[in-house]
Amino acid sequence: MKRLWKGVEAARLWAARAPGGVQQTIELDELCEDADRAVALITRRWYWAEDGSPASEDEMAWLFELRDGRVRSWRPFEDRTEALRAAGFDHGVGAE
Repeated sequence: MKRLWKGVEAARLWAARAPGGVQQTIELDELCEDADRAVALITRRWYWAEDGSPASEDEMAWLFELRDGRVRSWRPFEDRTEALRAAGFDHGVGAE
């Protein structure tokens, strides 16, 4: 169900989930940014609302394009390294 969402209220509607069933929390692990873009390395944790037990966990990244300190666009990545490269933050990626 892909479509273009615009504005704060549209973002809230998109992000809201009906109560019950599986729910999610997002934890920010690291933020890489410059004036025009930011990459948030996140962990998305899914849990069952009824008892709080874990359902799943995903490490991923979100790439934000910025203008005047506001989000212009947002793109999710399942691969963190790919997101960092797409943003031009690939220096030092994989250097461990």
